[in-house]
Amino acid sequence: MKFAIGIGRNETIHEIGDNARAAEQAGFDFLSAVDMPFLSREVDSMMTLAALETEKIMIGQGVTDPITRHPLVVANAAATIDELSGGRAFVGIGTAGPWGKPMKKPAKLKELREAVEFIKRYTAGEEVEWQGVKFQSEWCKRQLPIYMACGGARSCQLAGELADGVISPSNADITTNLWRLEQIAIGAEKAGRDPEDIDFWIRGIIHVAESKEAARYEASGYAVNAAYLMWSLMSTKGPEAEELRSRLIKEMPTIVEDCKKVHDNFDPAYMEHPDSPAAQFITQDMLDTMHVVGTPEQVCEQLKRIEEAGFKTFGTVTYTIDDKLGMIQRIANEVIPHFK
Repeated sequence: MKFAIGIGRNETIHEIGDNARAAEQAGFDFLSAVDMPFLSREVDSMMTLAALETEKIMIGQGVTDPITRHPLVVANAAATIDELSGGRAFVGIGTAGPWGKPMKKPAKLKELREAVEFIKRYTAGEEVEWQGVKFQSEWCKRQLPIYMACGGARSCQLAGELADGVISPSNADITTNLWRLEQIAIGAEKAGRDPEDIDFWIRGIIHVAESKEAARYEASGYAVNAAYLMWSLMSTKGPEAEELRSRLIKEMPTIVEDCKKVHDNFDPAYMEHPDSPAAQFITQDMLDTMHVVGTPEQVCEQLKRIEEAGFKTFGTVTYTIDDKLGMIQRIANEVIPHFK
């Protein structure tokens, strides 16, 4: 199993380099920096510092969008960081939403498709058009890997068509992510691609502690993301969403009501914050299925189940964790060696 880590939610810019270097030394394969303009530091600056302080780890956004950032800016910045890092950049992109983004509505899937296709062709050095204007880089020559953040059926199918990798948002529940893999496979087969070629990150917080209860406060702050998105997904109309809802209720009969409480108390000003008003509605069952928390033995046991279910990359984050370097070190010492 490979490991990814998301950083940058509330570090100062001076801490980014240290955290990136620690992540690489810990054995993480991928690092993503958050793109939340009014909650976090600027994403390209964080990626640049991470590139300067590391030698092997892949670096990308976690994640950007085509509404608040023009695809030309995304492509050129990522290509610059790719050059700086010696070919270690990827582009993490999605439709965005209430995640620290000043926008009325997320991007439509059509807009996301157009942005991904633009970035692929632009970074490959081709002439490409965006909204009637033609662009061609004088120097970009390497098509960057595109990792799409997707949770619903249609977005997962789009990722199956276009993406090199998928960042599954904030929820390590096996049932949900197996369903997402099914949707990705539909899109991949439509495009004549092998779904196995798409790197899928099952993503949830890893919080190693002396007990599950000791992990609860910090982990619940991030678990709000999973519950909020799950309610939105389970409320979606369509046969695919109905099928997922049925599978989840079979495993957790109260999942709909539990997620609705979190959704109704969500406050974007407390995005990925341990004191989020919605965090008090996170149940232990939600933490145990959507995230990986507890003693080293409990954490490794759950990751083994995830690995045995067929998932090859696990992504954690440090967003709601106070001692970020300490948690990176615990994962390095007590978790990653069991999977390398």
